[in-house]
Amino acid sequence: MVTAFAGCGKVDFAYGQGSVFTGFSTESDLDLVIIWAEDEPPPAASRPVGQLTDAGSTPTQFHDRTFGLDKMRVSGWEVDVAHYPRTRFDSWCALVRDGDGWQQEEWPQPLHAVAGFVHGVLLADGEREGQAIREAMRAPAPRLIGKATGALAEQLPGYSHALLDCADRGDEWLFHQLAARLVRHIYVAWFAVEGHHLPFPKRLGQWVRHLRLNEQGVRLERRIWAAGTLHERRLAIVRFADHVLAGDAANGREGG
Repeated sequence: MVTAFAGCGKVDFAYGQGSVFTGFSTESDLDLVIIWAEDEPPPAASRPVGQLTDAGSTPTQFHDRTFGLDKMRVSGWEVDVAHYPRTRFDSWCALVRDGDGWQQEEWPQPLHAVAGFVHGVLLADGEREGQAIREAMRAPAPRLIGKATGALAEQLPGYSHALLDCADRGDEWLFHQLAARLVRHIYVAWFAVEGHHLPFPKRLGQWVRHLRLNEQGVRLERRIWAAGTLHERRLAIVRFADHVLAGDAANGREGG
């Protein structure tokens, strides 16, 4: 498939990411990403979707200047092929190296995009640029670790008090809105201090096992979802955050 698409223009590199490529599933969609040397992905009409799609199925395409997508069925597989110009891919890497790309809700989240690339499988890399970038981006930059843990330490007291107020009032919806923001922030810091970029949260438990994160942190994280009351959940979240900030997830000390 990558060879067929390469007839549309210059491919800098291409990779597979997601559940199938990491060995988590044999039934999920295949996610392919092609990084193009040009400033814009090839137009939808020029991409070889028609010749690749199984007979009897109808592909779906999207295109703009910074993103293209082809959704199709190929040899029985549901396949998503995402297309990005190299400039956009490089901007993700620059953001994440500088410790950013995770604070705001956006799609694709630059941090998740970098994680998908780092943990994915290179399918085409003629000039080995992809491999060079992967080696440079394999471990989180010190600025990412510093910004994630620093912001968490600054914001945790306010979140802790707000969650306590919600639990006291029985404001379940507001509690979980606030908790979702805080927990996402904790995950960014946790994975970073463990030496990894946070992947997209689908199958996050499998990622935790696959990357062999510190067992003490895993136990504390699991307590969040096993908690029966809002007060118990708040306490579990705060203890998990304290554990990450103490550096236990990175150096293996018992704590929390």
